[in-house]
Amino acid sequence: MSLAVARNALVLALVASAVSAVGCAAGTDDESTGSGDSAINIGQQAGPPTMLPESVLIAVNNAARDFCTGVLISPTIVMTATHCTGGSTYTVTAQYAPGSPKSNAKVAARVARSNDWYSDVEKEDIALLRLDTPIKLAVYPEVRDVGELGNKKVYGVAVGRDRQKRDANLVKSVVLNVSTGSDYGYTTGLKSEYYSSGGDSGGPLFLADSRGNPQHVLIGIERQPDPPLDFYTRITPAVKNLVANNR
Repeated sequence: MSLAVARNALVLALVASAVSAVGCAAGTDDESTGSGDSAINIGQQAGPPTMLPESVLIAVNNAARDFCTGVLISPTIVMTATHCTGGSTYTVTAQYAPGSPKSNAKVAARVARSNDWYSDVEKEDIALLRLDTPIKLAVYPEVRDVGELGNKKVYGVAVGRDRQKRDANLVKSVVLNVSTGSDYGYTTGLKSEYYSSGGDSGGPLFLADSRGNPQHVLIGIERQPDPPLDFYTRITPAVKNLVANNR
């Protein structure tokens, strides 16, 4: 069995045991019971993302246990994970933008359909939501493929939820070492140290310096935790084309 095939089988097993049709944030025992267990591993938190107001919470449908994370890349477009877009309604909250604005949204485009994500880890797990009401920020992140950085060492800071709960607060991670996920079958993916235990699907991974200072440069979207690693979809040329065609 090839590494990619073995990896696909592992993902399918994880999905069958812990993931609903909406995605990683909907269906674990902790989330369905509303226990509010910590989503970011102890020692991996570095405070609220006050300097990254483009990070957003996404409520899916009207069920308390259905939620994801995302990132504003323009006043009307939010990037998240494809597997977060199995619902019919979405509410986006920019928790650290002035006034913490909210907006309803609908699916604008996907790189791959939701059901494809479960069966093929080589696909980009990326979707775009279009807001009904624009959310205006002073700056929106540059969307960049880390392949453009050459052989430079890559550091990142991820943003997710502090609890596995719909009304959680966003929190950023400590500085993470980021590298390709190809050795685990994620040919369009990135990996880092395990920082999130769940509920952060669709959350942004920002380029950072070695001291953990994040830049407004988006390099990945949280796909799933798989101890001892976290996996993200890389901003590939296909993702950049999707963005360019849906501004």
